[in-house]
Amino acid sequence: MSKLDSVFIVEALRPKDFYEGCLDGRAAGEMLRILGTRTEYRIAFTRPLLERAIGEARAGNFEILHFSSHGDSTGIEITNGKELNWSEFVDLVKPASGPNKALVMATCGGGDEELTKALIASGVIFGWVFGSTAASVHFSASCIAWSILYNRLFDHGFKRKDLMITLKAINAAIVGDFVYRRWDGKKYRRYPNSK
Repeated sequence: MSKLDSVFIVEALRPKDFYEGCLDGRAAGEMLRILGTRTEYRIAFTRPLLERAIGEARAGNFEILHFSSHGDSTGIEITNGKELNWSEFVDLVKPASGPNKALVMATCGGGDEELTKALIASGVIFGWVFGSTAASVHFSASCIAWSILYNRLFDHGFKRKDLMITLKAINAAIVGDFVYRRWDGKKYRRYPNSK
């Protein structure tokens, strides 16, 4: 029996990525369908479409919000070239948040501490936040990382010891400095710990 309920994927990459088919969100969605997990996949070129997608994720009570875009330590870039700093991004995803929900940041810098600070400053809580602290994560590496994550969540769920093994497996398979942060009721705890 699956320990992974549902994943809502929002893809907001650059036009060139769509043209070349380098869509890690789409790849994750196809893999999740193979596993039999309830999944929705949305392409959102503009902020209004992003807001609509987040509203659908909230309305469908999805367990995981998977957000695929380009990013760095200061925030994300969406398809139309607009940049959102972490505070703006947090305001955007707030409707889909909750202590029993997870946020997967399929972006460069998506595991950055600044995102965590913006979540706390806005009072927005996700039980778990997954992402990379690297300045660059290539398409194939991202696909491998999320495949490992979702396969392990499907089999093991969100138990802390299992998530630690999951992150070790991701970081052993690819370069990308992947981390997860777990909300303990007071603050986000990071694994692997910063050096």
